[in-house]
Formats: sequence, C-alpha cells, structure tokens
Amino acid sequence: MSEMKRLNKELVGRLQGDRVDEAYPVKVLQIGDGNFIRSFIDWMISVMNQKTDFNGRVATVQALPSDLATPLINRQDGLFTLLLEGNVDGEFVKETHLVDSIAKGFNPYEEWESLLKLVQEEQVEFLFSNTTEAGIVYVKEGFDPKQCPKSYPGKVTSLLYHRYKYFEGDKLKGWTIIPCELIEDNGKKLKQICIQIATDWDLPDDFVKWLNHACSFCNTLVDRIVPGYPKSKAEGIYQELGYRDDLLTVAEPYHLFVIEGEKELESKLPLKEAGLNVKFDSINMYRELKVKLLNGAHTMLAPLGILCGIDIVSKGMKDKGIFQFINLTLRKEIAVTLNPEIEAISEKYIEQMYDRFSNPYLDHKLTDISLNSYSKYKARVWPSLYAYMKNHERIPQRLTFSFATLLYFYRGVAEEVEYKITDDEWTIMSFQEFYKVKNQSRNQIVNSIKKMIERDFLTTNEELPELYETIANYFILIDKLGMKRALTKLESRF
Repeated sequence: MSEMKRLNKELVGRLQGDRVDEAYPVKVLQIGDGNFIRSFIDWMISVMNQKTDFNGRVATVQALPSDLATPLINRQDGLFTLLLEGNVDGEFVKETHLVDSIAKGFNPYEEWESLLKLVQEEQVEFLFSNTTEAGIVYVKEGFDPKQCPKSYPGKVTSLLYHRYKYFEGDKLKGWTIIPCELIEDNGKKLKQICIQIATDWDLPDDFVKWLNHACSFCNTLVDRIVPGYPKSKAEGIYQELGYRDDLLTVAEPYHLFVIEGEKELESKLPLKEAGLNVKFDSINMYRELKVKLLNGAHTMLAPLGILCGIDIVSKGMKDKGIFQFINLTLRKEIAVTLNPEIEAISEKYIEQMYDRFSNPYLDHKLTDISLNSYSKYKARVWPSLYAYMKNHERIPQRLTFSFATLLYFYRGVAEEVEYKITDDEWTIMSFQEFYKVKNQSRNQIVNSIKKMIERDFLTTNEELPELYETIANYFILIDKLGMKRALTKLESRF
C-alpha cells in the first residue's frame, strides 16, 4: 500500500470546493501559531476571504524558541484541516474546513531579518496574537534591532519601531493590534508595556507619539473550545480525508469574538459581513461570563481532574463529585460576585456551558488546559475568590479549596508525578522553592502561602491570615487523604 500523501498546495487541486489563492497579499501578522489561534483567527480569515473582499493572508510568527508548529506550517504550505464537531441548537454539526489563510510561518529567532522585510510591506496592517496569559508581561531586556526580543511585547515594540523608521513616521502606516490573550484590558496592557519598553530602549519620543496615535491597541474577548490535535483518532480521520495533516485540529462549532476598537475597524475587518459571531462592542459583560465562569471552571477543573485520574473535560462532567464541586462553586461562590445585570443571565450561560463541556465529540485534554495554570488562576479565579471575601466578609470554601488544589498540583516541579507541569521559568522556580523543604510544618506552609499571595495576587498591603490558614488546611487535607477523598470530605462539611 502506498504511503498516504501529506497535505500541501499540490494536493489541494483535487479537493473539491477548496482553493488557495496565493495572489492574496499578507495583511496580517500573527504572533503565536498554536491550535487555538489557528482554529479561531486563521479560520475566520479564511472564511472572510471566501465571503468578502478582504483578500488577505496571514504570516505566523513563532512566539517562543521552543514552539514546534512553524516547520509543520511551512511543510504543509500553510494549510491545515479544522474539524468542527458538536451540538448547535440541539442539532449535531460536523464540518470540515480546509483553512488556507496562512502564507508562511516565521521562526523570528532564525529569520528576524526576513520578518523585518515583511514589516516594510505597506499592506500589512493587522497584528493578532495568542501567547497565553503569560505572554503580556513586562520583561526588562536589551534592544538589538538585528535580533528578535525574547518577550512578546518586546517583539511588538521592535517590529513597530522598524515600521516607524521605514515609513518615516507616516501616521497612515500604523497597525491595528488585536491581542487574543485572556487577560482583562489585554490591548491596553500590551500598549502600556510596549511604551515602557520603548522608554527602556531610549527610543525617540516621536516613536512613542506615533505608537500612541497611529496604532490602535484593541481590547478583546475570544471564546471557542479547541482541544487541538486528535491524537487517538487521527489515523481514522486521515483515512476519511484522504491525506495526512500534522496540523489537524478539532474544535467546537461555537465561537464568539468581541473587539473594542475604532468605528472604522468593522469595515476594515469584515468579520460580521462574513457571517461570523463577532461583535464590535464593549467586552465587559461578555468577559465577566466567559472568564469567570467558563475559563474559571476550566482552570479549576484541570488540576482537580488530573489529580483524580481524569484526562478530559467531558469525563470530568460525568464524575459526580467533580461536577458537584464545579457546579456549586460557579453558582454559590462565583456567580454571586457578578454585578446584578450579569448575574441575572449567568444561570442560562452556565447551562449552555455545561452542554459545551459535555460535548462527546471533543477530547479536550486537561493537561492542555493546565498549561500556565498559575497565571490563569490569577486572571480567571482569584478575582472571584477575592470579591467573595470582600462582599460576604467570609472565606469561600470551595474557591479556597481550588487554590489548595492548584498548589498541590504543582508538586510536579519537585516530585515524580504522572503528569507534566508546563509553565514559565519564574513560576517553576517559585514552586521549586515552595516544595524545597520536605515535610513542612503547618506554620511553614501557611507562611509560604502568605508570601506567595502577597507577592503575586494582592495589590494592597492588607493581611488575610484566615485565607492563608484555610488554604493550608485544605492543602494538608489533600496531602493526607488524596484528592478524591479530600473532595468528598470538603462536600460533607456543607
């Protein structure tokens, strides 16, 4: 039997109804090339090309030296297959999309000069990104215009500065920057960091003015569950497709993209015209529901499920103890912290969310969700925990238990466990310090938790001794009983 052909542009000609129009110029630079952004932004741009006159393609830029997708993108001529599976309005939907919007993938650590040449092309006007919550952070680093900066904001600043110089400060040559990282005010924070970096690098004041007035940094909210590459089912899917695809990705049909931008952006980026669920609107209400309920549930479920021996989201929803914990946490400790207008619609949102979580067609791996869990917890769960304490003047027991679960999950940085901890170097080092002392006393654990929360979570100098002690008690309970029994013990107290 001959070896199955791999997806590339030569193969596309025999795939009915699909085409790659290589005449379309690159209009979009995209930092990050993982499963989510390809299944969200690149899919949307592909749809937009088919249904509107946008007529533009994407150049992806590898976010980290360790990222692996760029060679695969180039080997497949930017093509990949997206499978959308799930229930929509009670009806099962299964769609196969050949996404053809990517022109090339860049490894900026090896191809920085080539990337700078692309930045000089006039028609490039949008920059999208998805570098996780850990990406939009300030990192003090040096500036060498001939080398790729390490941080994401550093890359943005350096690329914008090169464009500013090449076009001699032309105010019509600025970019619209649309970050998709799930942090509050993502566009605003990215802009603030870029300005700080420009100051660090002693870049001209006129460049900072150009960045402020010629460039638009949009706050956004993104929503789609993307499990990614279906490893266990891939060979069968290849047989159905008739080709191999190393970038094959599975996602749910549901999607929502909310963008806060200038009025003309809707016409420049005709996503709504293409029939996509995109709203050019204030993101506050959407963000509260998405980040605190859906993302918050995912962030709590990942370490909890993994420590209970569960591997995918849908199995977690079927586990009586885990589902009860997530459900009661959302309804009794998170929804009650939302403003009344949003709380009133949270019930329906939660029910819709459970339908999405229970999608039997998606193997949404908890280990994938656990990537950068610490920074995700800070953005997605901690605000609810803190708000509950302030609003109700007592400790939210389940949210506090979730914090202890997170800390216990990170023992994988110091002990041999059945799962892998994936996080930034600073977080890994912090938890190695946390776990350095074996058989810590209760007081040592309390002090370590106090130090961690005051350093990483609090923005004031307040003391929260009851919280530190409660987290420590649950941490010790998990260590003593194991996760499943500790969870049962927790619920027996209510």
